[in-house]
Amino acid sequence: MKDFYTEIFINAPSDQVWKAFVGPNQFFMAFFQADIRSTFKTGDRIEYAGMCKGQEVVYIYGEVLEYEEGKLLSYTDHPRPIYKENHADLQSRVRVTLESLGQSTRMTLKNDQFTKDNPMQEEARQWYLILSNFKTWLETGNLMDIPNQ
Repeated sequence: MKDFYTEIFINAPSDQVWKAFVGPNQFFMAFFQADIRSTFKTGDRIEYAGMCKGQEVVYIYGEVLEYEEGKLLSYTDHPRPIYKENHADLQSRVRVTLESLGQSTRMTLKNDQFTKDNPMQEEARQWYLILSNFKTWLETGNLMDIPNQ
């Protein structure tokens, strides 16, 4: 299976980038109307969830593999239950790291270890759009003007 890897450089301090990435009512709430929810303890559940048409929806879920506040988040990634009937069998790993570069931050993201025939492997290319929008939001306070795709 082909891995996805990217790195971006954000003109914002790493603590601000971290808070915006994992904090409630931050970037993902603005972009997808959802939040990353977890205790962030190794082995605990992590989910990306929000409201859709008046009801709560879990878009992605998994288990925290590694966590170091402000620096590292790694988790298993399963597509939402309504996406595929065999969602529990479809898994990959996401690993996000932050590195301070003065008042800027280097963010790396790797999405790998895809199970066979996992449709999320093709969807992983959306990380480019998500992270570009994240960078724009942190640096300008505005989201990119992107039509629904």
